[in-house]
Amino acid sequence: MPQLKDLVVVVTGASSGLGWHLACGLARRGARVVLSARRRQRLEELAAQIILAGGSPPMVMPADVGDWNQVVELGRQVEAEWGGAQVLINNAGRGAYGLLAELPAGTIDELVETNLLGTLYCTRVFLPQMLRQGRGHLVFVSSVLGELPAAEHALYCATKFAVNGLAESLDAELQSTGIRVTLVEPGLVETEFAQVSGRPAGRFSRLPAKSAAEVAERILGAVERDQFRLVPDLLGQVGICFKRHLPRTARLFFRAVFRRLLRKSQGN
Repeated sequence: MPQLKDLVVVVTGASSGLGWHLACGLARRGARVVLSARRRQRLEELAAQIILAGGSPPMVMPADVGDWNQVVELGRQVEAEWGGAQVLINNAGRGAYGLLAELPAGTIDELVETNLLGTLYCTRVFLPQMLRQGRGHLVFVSSVLGELPAAEHALYCATKFAVNGLAESLDAELQSTGIRVTLVEPGLVETEFAQVSGRPAGRFSRLPAKSAAEVAERILGAVERDQFRLVPDLLGQVGICFKRHLPRTARLFFRAVFRRLLRKSQGN
């Protein structure tokens, strides 16, 4: 699907960060963008910005992706008003920092509902629309932590490992349908994500981070090229390659790295 112009593209988690910039990039390419997130006011602000910049007026559809009924209604509205989606960008997500043994049950529920169930629900609702059209593109915004271990991020890693498995399985399952899959595994991105997840400010302060605008452009470029996997960060690429080819050595290395990071963050 090399051209995004005039395609109906649903972006979840569009109210801030990466989702915000994805929506703006899509609008610049002439796509018909469906903005979805829980915060209506932020979505309306984004819609106004897109229109002011000369983009096609987007559809604003607030929804909690972790709520099946809300996702079904989102899909129904998109199909009724715009004929269905051709691209779904599963971007909505949240983080949780802390030892698994100490995380409240509510935090576990919220993270799994958004990161995993939300991705499954949206894919389940919009995939049939694409199948009926005989074309489409599913984009899964995961994380390098979907392949690499991270102490005190076990819950988050678990959801992203699951998203990776979903994307890889669907890539095989949908080969003959005209529907493409792109799996994105960003490293650190400059958004409000870290603060919201409660991660200490010093945790990864010495690691390079990319701007949300830059990562969004890389993602849209991968969609235009029908690229299956995108790891936007060189450091992430090296870490994943290291773990795949030298798993035992990598395990010891990552243990040492996170022990050091833990000491530094406690010192801050």
